[in-house]
Amino acid sequence: MTVYNRFVFIVLFVFILLQGCRDGAKQSTFIEPQLVKDYNFNLIHQSYDKLHKNRSSLYNSYASPPLDENGVNLLSYNGAEHYHPVYLCHRSLEALSDYYLSMNNFYLQHAIKCMEALRSRAVRKDDMIYFPYDFDYNESNVIFYTAPWFSGMAQGMALSAYSRLYHFTDEPLYAAVADSILRTMSDFDGEYETVLITDEYSPFVDGRYYWVDEYPHFIKRYVLNGSIIGAMGLYDHWWVFGDDSSKSLFSKELTTIKDNVLLYRNPGGISFYDLYTRYPHPNYHQVHQDLLNSLTELTGDMFFSAISELFYIDHH
Repeated sequence: MTVYNRFVFIVLFVFILLQGCRDGAKQSTFIEPQLVKDYNFNLIHQSYDKLHKNRSSLYNSYASPPLDENGVNLLSYNGAEHYHPVYLCHRSLEALSDYYLSMNNFYLQHAIKCMEALRSRAVRKDDMIYFPYDFDYNESNVIFYTAPWFSGMAQGMALSAYSRLYHFTDEPLYAAVADSILRTMSDFDGEYETVLITDEYSPFVDGRYYWVDEYPHFIKRYVLNGSIIGAMGLYDHWWVFGDDSSKSLFSKELTTIKDNVLLYRNPGGISFYDLYTRYPHPNYHQVHQDLLNSLTELTGDMFFSAISELFYIDHH
């Protein structure tokens, strides 16, 4: 083979190799080429009433004061009233639970106006939509969050709400908003960083993990309940739309929980709220158990309910 022919052969080989890598990436990755641990969980398509935040009795939380002039729930904090993303998502999901039970259109309309109040105040970035907190917040005078700040828990809960709104209404706008929120759930390099891929400095046991981050900050807290609840939005998006991207991301979050949930265990006591303060928060010990039991219902994996039982034995 001449030098020229050898050169042509090498160029063609490299071109084909690179093209194959690009094609493979298009087919196989929603998260860019990073080694994220994933046990590829199979998901169970539960009945609507088994989705997070639904219950068998009415919440009737629509009138919880304070309210704005349109009847949208506000949250009082530091002497002011705010359109609090997680709080409004809670009220919306509760209204949708009430609508499912009663088929009273009033509840559906309340959920819509709460989520639309959030959307009208949202921040757009390319084809993504983020829901900001418009007030400064500090955690025990140690960690300070400066407005506007953002939360993976809020993004995930909004994804749940808009996915369910589409389920009940078939309104294309709600599907489009849900898809825009979903894109934020793999925005690892953006300025808001409501999700992350862990590195060697994380407290997790091994490897790179996907994490929905309730409190994005350079001080990483790894709050357990907020991450799982935020990730429930991925399940809901898959439940409504059958989307492989949301299913894949939810599986990666489940992998993170399965490998690392015992880091939150406090043997003989209340489980830790997060891995930074390691505070055994009494209000969240039962929440952890309930969420882990829910993960067993969504996947069929008994590991999660076994850890829930272990938490119960530690403290009840």
